Amino acid sequence: MDNTKNVFGLVFFIIILLIFIVGGYFFMDYMLNDYNKNDPKKDDGITELKEIRIDTDKDYIYYENTTDILHEEHISKEDVIINIKGFEDINSNLHEELASLSANQVLISNVDLEDDSTCIVNEAGLYSFNYREYVDTEFADYISLVINDFSYNCINGSRIENIKSYVIDKNTGKQITEEELLRKFNISDETIISAIRERLSDTQVLDEGEQVIDIDGTINDIQNGEYGKVKALSISKTGQLVINFVVKSNRINYNDSIELN
Repeated sequence: MDNTKNVFGLVFFIIILLIFIVGGYFFMDYMLNDYNKNDPKKDDGITELKEIRIDTDKDYIYYENTTDILHEEHISKEDVIINIKGFEDINSNLHEELASLSANQVLISNVDLEDDSTCIVNEAGLYSFNYREYVDTEFADYISLVINDFSYNCINGSRIENIKSYVIDKNTGKQITEEELLRKFNISDETIISAIRERLSDTQVLDEGEQVIDIDGTINDIQNGEYGKVKALSISKTGQLVINFVVKSNRINYNDSIELN
């Protein structure tokens, strides 16, 4: 009889203990969930990044369909893909722009060169063509893509024609405008012009006593020109705001860039 009572008591104790354990678990789970729902600081300031890539197996910016134009000059043709949801139309436009640029190829054999012209003959036998180069960078929550368009002929070489950029917020997948970038980094137009004037003055060279870089012409174009034409903003790998711009020269225009902050 005593053994039966002991066994019954032990079973009853185990049941009560299980009730407390299970009940306590559900009570704590309920309390924690209720606290998290009402606590505005539940994430301790940590923002969970959503997946904004179209293809999760590839980088935010990647390239495809790469083919050589002038192998010896390291000039090639390739499509750039902004691998971010919402940029499908922009990718399509960039592909069409590249196709249009690539269509402007002229063979040396189709050009009547002047007797005093010195044409550097290339493997492809091209007299002139247009091409595009890309620079992509990633820093923290920012992705930047700078696109430089060039014209080339075998007499004068490469000349920068156009420059534009895309800066994207990885948290939202949205493009950041130039105005927003200038506010974020507290950079004024005056600061940009001052930095460019200093760079051009420091890199000025003389050709038979005449200045090669057209400083005033470059500054005028940048002051009055649009972003996406003669100037573009990007963010460097070290988190600096960068102004990319076209430099006018009495020889041949070229592109340059300066970190602003």
